[in-house]
Amino acid sequence: MPTPAPDPRRAAMITVLVPLLQASCPPEGGGYGGSVELRMPDQEADELGGASLLRSSLRAAARQLGWKVETYAWVGTQHGTMVGVVDRRDVPAPFAKAVQGDMARRVRAAVDRVGRPDAPAQQPSPTAGADPHVPTTAFRVAYEKVRHEVAGPRGDDSSTLRA
Repeated sequence: MPTPAPDPRRAAMITVLVPLLQASCPPEGGGYGGSVELRMPDQEADELGGASLLRSSLRAAARQLGWKVETYAWVGTQHGTMVGVVDRRDVPAPFAKAVQGDMARRVRAAVDRVGRPDAPAQQPSPTAGADPHVPTTAFRVAYEKVRHEVAGPRGDDSSTLRA
């Protein structure tokens, strides 16, 4: 059975995801401790190639950064499709305090969002990964730009990206 042709959307997604993954790492964390979760309506995820293509793209982008990855994908949740990647590498001692502090801030922010939905907003999070809406919005904007660049001046992307 022949190998299927690679989906050109995947390369575009990887290009977009690498900087988002880098931005999710805590400052002074040496590039460790990053994670990104994308949340979108199921239909949007399907138009982008489905949860499996999004997950594969996240995994490939994270591996380009040398991450030991853990990925997940859920379709049909109350938030639609949720796809994410987490860096599971052991953190060297010089960066451990920064990564642990960032993880504590992320957990606190998540608990506040779930446990106290009417609570006033906390101080801005130091990394994009602490707010699930930031990476998804940034991904959408950057992917559209890359998708149109790949499509060329005619704007006809039927032979390249069909997202």
